[in-house]
Amino acid sequence: MAIPNFPTVENCPSIGREKHTVVADMDGTLLRGHSSFPYFALVAFEVGGVLRLLFLLLASPLAGILYYFVSESAGIQVLIFTAFAGMRVLDIESVAKAVLPKFYSGDLHPDSWRVFSSCGRRCVLTANPRVMVEGFLKEFLGADMVLGTEIEIYKGRATGFVVQPGVLVGKHKADALKKAFGEFNPEIGLGDRHTDIPFMALCKRGGVGEVLAIIGQGGATLTIFHSGLV
Repeated sequence: MAIPNFPTVENCPSIGREKHTVVADMDGTLLRGHSSFPYFALVAFEVGGVLRLLFLLLASPLAGILYYFVSESAGIQVLIFTAFAGMRVLDIESVAKAVLPKFYSGDLHPDSWRVFSSCGRRCVLTANPRVMVEGFLKEFLGADMVLGTEIEIYKGRATGFVVQPGVLVGKHKADALKKAFGEFNPEIGLGDRHTDIPFMALCKRGGVGEVLAIIGQGGATLTIFHSGLV
């Protein structure tokens, strides 16, 4: 079901946006896939091996139940804890920069990327841990700012918990946007779910990507080279 009152992103013009600021969600918006689980699984396997991946897989039903029936925040917190607890942050960052970009770039949504890349200032607002996505978003997509969930760190290792205000969903996204931009209202907000409405409402124009995974299927494949060019 589409979110009311916002146009879909394919109807958002991208001409003359050089001086505009865009704020976009990640999963389901910049990326076609709505789930971040595959990327948590990649980090779990690359850093922690088969046993860590198995631990994450066993916890995934609980994460799914919490996500869909309790809150997005609770479900994502389970994924963060099972995938990251005890890991060295440097190892997470290494995998995030060396492994994840290949998979993220293959899932990039063409219409969202068209609008996002046309803007002179680019910000991503995501529930994903910032440490997991910042490298890809800044180096490959040219994001100027990444606002994501901050993980708790103790002696260089992730505890599995998150720093207040917690997982960046719903009102927390809007609060993070207001803190980062102050009284300035970005020209474009891109989201894909009802919990994105609070931050999209702060932007001058909103675009929704909820069903946009259908758009572009069978179309040209986007390839992002190491230079960041498409």
